[in-house]
This record gives sequence, structure tokens and C-alpha cells, in this order.
Amino acid sequence: MQRFAGKGVVVTGAGRGIGRATAECFAAEGAGVVLLGPHANVLEEAAGGIRDTGGRAEIVVGDVAARDDVRRAVELSSERFGHHDVMVANAGIAEFGPFLGGTDEEWARQIRINLMGTWLSVQESARRMVGEGHGGAIVVVSSINAFQPDQEGVIYNASKSGQVAVMRTAAMELARYGIRVNGIAPGPVATRLTSSVINNPVELRVFLDRTPMGRFAEPVEIARPILYLCSDDASFQSGDLMVVDGGYSVGMPVAGQLDRALMGQPPAG
Repeated sequence: MQRFAGKGVVVTGAGRGIGRATAECFAAEGAGVVLLGPHANVLEEAAGGIRDTGGRAEIVVGDVAARDDVRRAVELSSERFGHHDVMVANAGIAEFGPFLGGTDEEWARQIRINLMGTWLSVQESARRMVGEGHGGAIVVVSSINAFQPDQEGVIYNASKSGQVAVMRTAAMELARYGIRVNGIAPGPVATRLTSSVINNPVELRVFLDRTPMGRFAEPVEIARPILYLCSDDASFQSGDLMVVDGGYSVGMPVAGQLDRALMGQPPAG
């Protein structure tokens, strides 16, 4: 049985990583998927892969922090697939650096994509769902950094915390329309954004040592819980932040562990 047969879905940041895996999983379960992202060639490759396996996929080349682009994606899901049922607000960037060295430009860039993009995705999706009158499901892809911030990640941490605030506020206000809004907080995932860690043996060892499951997740391991949150199996679940991190947040070491490892010192304790 295909859980999302006949559904219209939008996934932002869908060209790579978690977004692409999520789009592929929705399509495999019968949904028509609109992939929104900034790079046409990347989106076409992802959509082509879905179509090659018999799925339905459309692309919108655009900026998740531009209202008109987000609206185009939402409208396309209705036009191509009959209605708009699901939004996965996944698009995001991650940049790290010392607190004292952060710039206004760095702040504006991450807040614009991660937080403004989430706000627009949730709002435009919800407006369409309310107008169509059939409810729907929205998932915001946040991070464990929303509640357990990393050093040298003040802007990223702030943007991820802000996403959770948007999600929970929307969940309160949109329930009356039959719209459920949840979030997902991944831990370490093997994507392009984490390649610098994966390719650095010292940093990788620290991450693996503090993750009880001892590995990074594959993108599909985040996509599957996203589909659960959008399915009828989660029909009474809204305003929830689901943590999917292999135990990382409960296994996190004391502050300074990474610094000690990078300096070649033994772990504390």
C-alpha cells in the first residue's frame, strides 16, 4: 500500500542529501513531488531519477527565501497533482566560526536561508492548504543544534532554534484547519554539509566516539521518519520535535572535548 498515493508534496532543498532522499521516498510511496532548490542541473538529476523509477516529479528552480519562488512550488504541486498536501521545509546551510569573528553578512546569510526560508515555506504551504480546505502535514527539518548548540556555531544554532519556534507556533495556530506541523532534529548525517568532518580523521573520530550508534546516518534514515510524521500513522502528532541522531544528544561529551581532541590531548574523565 502506498501511503501517499494521490498526494501533492513540496520538498525544499531537494537536490541533494536529506531533501533528495525525502523526495525519492515520497515518490516511491505514490506522491507527486515538487523539488525546490537553486540549481537546475542538480534538481533535474534528482527529478530524473524519480521519473526513471516510475515516480512523478517536477522542479522549481528558485530561492527558498523568496516568497514568489516558494509560492510557485506550492502552486505547482496543486496544478500537477490535484492539490497540495505536504510541505517538507528542508533547505538550509551550515557555516561555523568563532563567536567573536562572526560578521553581519554571515548572520544575514544563514538566518535568511534557514529561518526566513522556513517561515515562508510553512506559511505559503499552510495558506494553500487552508484555501483548499483539506488539511495537510508540514515538517520542518531542524537539528539537534536547536537545543544542544555546538561551539563556533552561534548563527546556525540560532537559526535552528528559531525554526523550532516557527514550527511550534504554527502547530498551535493551524490545528484548527486540520494541518499538523512537526519538526525533525537530525544528528550527524552523511551529506555534503558534513563532508569536511567526514574527511577529517580527528574530527570524525570525535563525532563517532560521542554517538552511541558509532556512525553517521544516511539521508534516507532521516527521510523515513519525515514520511512517518506526514502519514496517517502520526495523525495525533503535532508540535513535536522528533530527534533522530543515533543517541548523539544523550552521548554528547562535556564542552571542550573536541578542542582537546584537536590538540592531541586525551578525553576528560
